[in-house]
Amino acid sequence: MTMPRWVKLVVAVLVIIIGATVIWWQMSEDQATLSLNGELYHVTIMRTDAELQKGLSGTSSLPSGDGMLFVFPDGVVPVMWMKDMKYSIDMVWLNDDHQVVYTVENATPDSYPKKFQAPVSAHYVLELPSGTIKKTNIKNGEPAGLPSGV
Repeated sequence: MTMPRWVKLVVAVLVIIIGATVIWWQMSEDQATLSLNGELYHVTIMRTDAELQKGLSGTSSLPSGDGMLFVFPDGVVPVMWMKDMKYSIDMVWLNDDHQVVYTVENATPDSYPKKFQAPVSAHYVLELPSGTIKKTNIKNGEPAGLPSGV
């Protein structure tokens, strides 16, 4: 028994729509897993100017085990702020060798317009839920396992 032509056409269209949706979803948010001090974090990777500027602004929370990894272009000094934030976070600066070089604990929305910047060269900033640095004992010099391609 063969399928009618219209059924084959509907199936083909659905396959195309589902495939395009999956590709769009994967491209819209660069997700990966990062390790730091024996803990794994599910991170969203921010690379474009628009992503780097927006970050977590306007979001309602950052669940435990999640984070946001900012990848700055070469030559750009990573400066962070709490504009349009609704909750506190911890921030971890990493150098080109993926080592922790600076941390800020419990940066609050009230701190805006204060800007946070590492006193040494950094290429990445990892934002984590407030209290993570203290809870997991993150210290300068610790290596982070960044996703490949970052």
